Amino acid sequence: MPHIQSALSTIRDTSQAFQEISAQLHSNPVLILFFTSTVHSFEQLTELFQVKYPNCEVVGVTTTGEIGPQGFSDNSLSAQSFAQEFGQIEALLLENIEKYPIFDRNKLLHSVKKLGIRVESEQIDKEGLALIFPTGLVAGEEKMLSVVNSIFNFEGFPIFGGTAGDDAKFVQTIVSLNGQQSFKGGIVVFIKTNLDFYIQKENIFTSTGITLKITKADAEKRIVYEINDEPATRAYAKALGISEPQLPQYFMTNPLGRRFNEEILIASPFRVEANGALAFYCQVFQDAVLELLEPKDPVTTLQKTLSEFTSQFDKLEGVLACNCILRKLQFQEQRLFPALNNQLSQLPNLSGFCSYGEQLNKSLINQTLLLIGFGKRG
Repeated sequence: MPHIQSALSTIRDTSQAFQEISAQLHSNPVLILFFTSTVHSFEQLTELFQVKYPNCEVVGVTTTGEIGPQGFSDNSLSAQSFAQEFGQIEALLLENIEKYPIFDRNKLLHSVKKLGIRVESEQIDKEGLALIFPTGLVAGEEKMLSVVNSIFNFEGFPIFGGTAGDDAKFVQTIVSLNGQQSFKGGIVVFIKTNLDFYIQKENIFTSTGITLKITKADAEKRIVYEINDEPATRAYAKALGISEPQLPQYFMTNPLGRRFNEEILIASPFRVEANGALAFYCQVFQDAVLELLEPKDPVTTLQKTLSEFTSQFDKLEGVLACNCILRKLQFQEQRLFPALNNQLSQLPNLSGFCSYGEQLNKSLINQTLLLIGFGKRG
């Protein structure tokens, strides 16, 4: 049996969906991840998984769209199991990530040391990796990332994750670990794997060459008040050549990008606030210079992404994916799911979800697809 098994159920009955899923997973795994739509009872699923798999780490996340072996899905349950031979796992729940994740720093240190991850290593990227799943809507992702990264003496520890969703209701998201649910916390899964892994980031945007300077912002609240010394909405609309009332229609297709080591990390606005301010899905800092972005073709972009991704492996055994809600909404609007799923379904043992933000190493980003593959690299 492979190291990784994935399954998806579109059955609406929670108990039956669980039965269908569990029949396709390892019987005695070291780790199970499940990603569920709010059509299911999260409490019931948490209990069912906990009873069935009492001897492994079980992580649950609410979503705004699921990803399974055939690609994107809705109103479904997706899960992924990892065999004992996959490696060693230490998972922990951080509570109140929007306020006090620093209080859990010692717990994090204890977990990595238990796995034999040397926090003082100069080659920290060779020591292991972490999956993280924060709850959404509490603006705690950056604090959570910060405290996880703070336990290492050197930069570069691989972190991959996605923020829980709630089917675009924007009311409450939930994560769980071994039966314990949290509405304001986040899960960290430290992994020391016997397989090789590789992380790929995809965005479907390119720079227009137009730059915008953030001249007044509250990064903590994720609000930008002024761009180029003007009200944010006015400057943003002017750069696009549109009127201010039209601006929300362009958030999805023309987000802003932070250039980092020649890569573009996307910062997506989602709401116009009073007095021409803009609320973002992630922190945007004062004096940052951002680039106005424009879309590329999603289907051909995914083709290139998957070609590059799969070429990293001699044998790819399983893939975990986090895809931003804004990408999902765009794909829905443009009716791209069949073409995209035609490509995604070629990945072995694919699982994951559509998220309210993606975490990569030290950054919270938006409008991104993250893939992490496990297998044997050349």
